[in-house]
Amino acid sequence: MEDIVYNILWIDDEHETLTGTKGRAKRNGIQLIPFKSLNAGMNELEQNYPFYDGVLLDAKFFENEEDIKGSEDTDNVHRAKEQLLQLKKKFEIFVLTGQAEAYEDSTFNKAFKKVYKKGSDVDIECLFVDIKNAAANQEDTQLRHSYKRVFDVCNEKYIGEMSGQDILNLLKVTDETNIDNHFNTIRKITEDLFMAFAKFNLLPSEFVMPSVSLNEASKFLAGKSPDGTFFTEKGYQHLEETHLPKQIAFYLRSILSVTQAGSHRSEIDIFVKSVKTSFLFKSVLFQLFDVVVWFKMYVDSNPISQNWTIVEPDTANNITDADTVIGGIVINLNTQKGFAFFKPNEGGDNIFIPPHLVANHSLINDKPIEVEVEEYIDNRTLEAKTRVNKIII
Repeated sequence: MEDIVYNILWIDDEHETLTGTKGRAKRNGIQLIPFKSLNAGMNELEQNYPFYDGVLLDAKFFENEEDIKGSEDTDNVHRAKEQLLQLKKKFEIFVLTGQAEAYEDSTFNKAFKKVYKKGSDVDIECLFVDIKNAAANQEDTQLRHSYKRVFDVCNEKYIGEMSGQDILNLLKVTDETNIDNHFNTIRKITEDLFMAFAKFNLLPSEFVMPSVSLNEASKFLAGKSPDGTFFTEKGYQHLEETHLPKQIAFYLRSILSVTQAGSHRSEIDIFVKSVKTSFLFKSVLFQLFDVVVWFKMYVDSNPISQNWTIVEPDTANNITDADTVIGGIVINLNTQKGFAFFKPNEGGDNIFIPPHLVANHSLINDKPIEVEVEEYIDNRTLEAKTRVNKIII
């Protein structure tokens, strides 16, 4: 089992000289994240409070980072306390100071119950024990430690701290309310994941700029469909050495099939509202956890980057690209394989709609749409077939 580390925001204008305190804290499982001033420390805490397990203050420190020595003021510690009380997350405040007028002053000790003396081995040892005890009782801290390998991926090296805050909020969901919003949040975390793939040159930038193409990115990374057919997405084909493991590719298909449909009030959304449980949401969330944990392991293994080829359009396989727009409705949606059929208003044979168009447009049965149709040569049978090439509405 990995050692637990507590992240403590520390405001002390002299922190740069206190390397011994930082080292001792680290040996006790405490990571001190230091700031010199009230404004810098509190701005950080207001933006990223879920990340922190506790707050440690000096009795006197600067108001701003650029303030000069001699401008330290005890008013700032009281202002810090007032601002801390306004946060959604409540922290027990600890004070480590060398100011005798603070730790020996009864008025100061009424405002701050946990005051410890710099330079006292006994006090500092007691401080670290008390910090860890208080932090261990924080709900956010407990969740971060319970899902440590997930939150290890939620930093700027990998998928970003914003994803960590989203995951923390999702773990606190206790009922079926706002499930639609929760699906949207999972989809956004998946977008962050694909952005990280691109950052490490494991996915071409065209898949994430100017916006993330979820289905295309998922298919490109998987490399090929469950039946072994290679995907060509946005003119790229992913070389086989770095295709996603089958289970990870399956998870991503599952996550996107649920979260994208749920975002557009489709059949998934109707289902969730009818059963009134959060079980589907939680199952998708835990699939996502497996994916992000695997992603860190994968990136840390230094995989081959830019492992793809550019595929020229195969004009020989396209017999015609019809410009005619045809109106009709969606029928025979296959929820397992993702494809559907188009029934023209003017009659005639039903026309196959590929899975990526079904997903991209959140198609459901009986939905009126207008389409463009193309004929193509099936590479496996060499037969001429017809399919929907483009959906207009």
